[in-house]
Amino acid sequence: MKRGQTQQIFVWLFVLIVATSILFFGIKLIKKTENLKDDVLVVNFFNDLDKKLSQYYYLDRGSSGEERFLLPGDARWVCFVNETGNFVEGNVPDNDGGLVDKLKDFSDVFVGPLNLYEENRFNMSTKITLDNNPECFDVANGALTINLKNEGVVKGINITKG
Repeated sequence: MKRGQTQQIFVWLFVLIVATSILFFGIKLIKKTENLKDDVLVVNFFNDLDKKLSQYYYLDRGSSGEERFLLPGDARWVCFVNETGNFVEGNVPDNDGGLVDKLKDFSDVFVGPLNLYEENRFNMSTKITLDNNPECFDVANGALTINLKNEGVVKGINITKG
């Protein structure tokens, strides 16, 4: 073999290694962004919920309506917690009641199961009223449907099953 031909083999090996690295890291990045979309949906849910609760809060007392929110397909439930009421741990699905009870002082909305998403809880700016504490709703086909009713300035917004 001539000298130029042996150098060409090393060039092709280097090109092959670089191409494989780019392909490997590209696939890894795509998988990360795929998981990120679910976290974005959860954060959008919290923002949309907070906006809707604020809208209902500033409507007349007794104003009500049914609202639908999008969530990731693997979300199974959403729980609302009123920190001032008596907490019943058995109302939370998936044995996450103990964790929700510990976090209720910092957050009042939880998306579960709690181990699925990085941002799985939120503290709303609007006061809420619940029939049960916590009040948990099942998520069906990536959507949560709830009824919101303005109970006045003192009580806030009542959240019931849609």
